[in-house]
Amino acid sequence: MLNAMPNLIFEQFLSPVGRAAATAELASRGALAIPVLVSLFDGSARNNYGIPYRQLGTPLDCGLVAARSLGVAARPLEPFLRNELRAGHPYAAGALGALGLLSDESVCALAEALRSDPLIACEAAAALSLCSATNHAAVKEASASSTIATKALAMVSASV
Repeated sequence: MLNAMPNLIFEQFLSPVGRAAATAELASRGALAIPVLVSLFDGSARNNYGIPYRQLGTPLDCGLVAARSLGVAARPLEPFLRNELRAGHPYAAGALGALGLLSDESVCALAEALRSDPLIACEAAAALSLCSATNHAAVKEASASSTIATKALAMVSASV
């Protein structure tokens, strides 16, 4: 399915019935899923009407969930995941956390996310914890200047 028609998987993302299976199918492809996800994240994957699938909501959500399921295999997607985090997408933080090792730019983006919406802040704190980046200077600065950041980091620390 993936090799023949990447758009088929994106169309399945739009269907409540096929969404979970399509996400799992894409993630099961490992490294072969990376170019498909790149086309979703960069907007080049478009439906029959020329609309980028990333603008249709659910495909972007499913793509981020699939990237998270890929774990370290999704490292080539880090810049896209970071961009989605900066755009305020909470699933992006989880996908970044699954990479295991982050660039300094991604750690700083997650640290900035600690100051935002409480849901995103909690996801960012979990991602930072998973990547052993909670002692980064940007994280410490966010915690010192934001009660949301402090609470999110404390909740994650208490659950570890």
